[in-house]
Amino acid sequence: MHSSIISRSRTCKPLIFSVLILHLSAPQIGADSSSDALYANFQNPPDASRPRTWWHWTGGNVTLDGISKDLEWMKRVGIAGFQLADVAFGSGQTVENKLLFGTPEWLAALRHAAQEAERLQLEMAIFSSAGWSLTGGPWVQPHQAMKKLVCSDTLIHGPGSFSGTLPQPPRNNGPIGNLGQANRPGQPADPTFYRDVALLAYRLPAAPDMLSCSPRVTSHAGLLDASALLDDDLNSSLTIQAPPDSSPAWIQFEFAEPFAARAFAISGGGGIPVGRLTASDDGETFRTLVRLPGAQLYR
Repeated sequence: MHSSIISRSRTCKPLIFSVLILHLSAPQIGADSSSDALYANFQNPPDASRPRTWWHWTGGNVTLDGISKDLEWMKRVGIAGFQLADVAFGSGQTVENKLLFGTPEWLAALRHAAQEAERLQLEMAIFSSAGWSLTGGPWVQPHQAMKKLVCSDTLIHGPGSFSGTLPQPPRNNGPIGNLGQANRPGQPADPTFYRDVALLAYRLPAAPDMLSCSPRVTSHAGLLDASALLDDDLNSSLTIQAPPDSSPAWIQFEFAEPFAARAFAISGGGGIPVGRLTASDDGETFRTLVRLPGAQLYR
């Protein structure tokens, strides 16, 4: 059985906007007071009708001068308020002395932001703690924090009994499996919490695993050393140059004997990739198993 992963590049379609234009004429002599008020509010919208925005403090890159300039810009362009969110990541301009969440310097900057918001008559809101999910902060103990479920596998040939030590599942902090997590510069590493949850034993069908079949792995760039794709390590990777033209990029796993694949894990790095997963019995005719739609927003 031949199986292949084909990732096809896609050009962005132009966005089509439907615009509703509301024509307002100047109030006529004799118009009632409600019409006058409506027209005046369109000419000079009240704060209640003006937009609010998220305001991210990213990676501790915050200064008092930058706070004032950001808020003055919001006022100048017609924004009526903001919601302050401190997050540990993000790109953009960096500063030498970073303000880390919860430190005295950070709290002083927060006080400065509130004073500037009052001076500029901007509505201010704030996340109740660090991070997107509001679960950060030194008051959250490791056993109370968000967790990931990890596992390790042990293959035992039966019938018979087993006595031994099972391999340790990944216990590092990170989004999934043994994938690592970068810490904010200057901030100590997050405490690590691990606890066993369950031991599961189940019978496997008499079928070889993919690694023991030693598949021949090729791509649009030629023959590949695919050890990084088969080692069950999320920190190892393989880089392949994209085709120089607009032809599709692809990776193919070829087996000497028919192979029944039960699952594929495909990551797009920053979301769902665009492409398709195909399979073939003869290496010539391929059938599509699933299409990968990519980010719906940009299709």
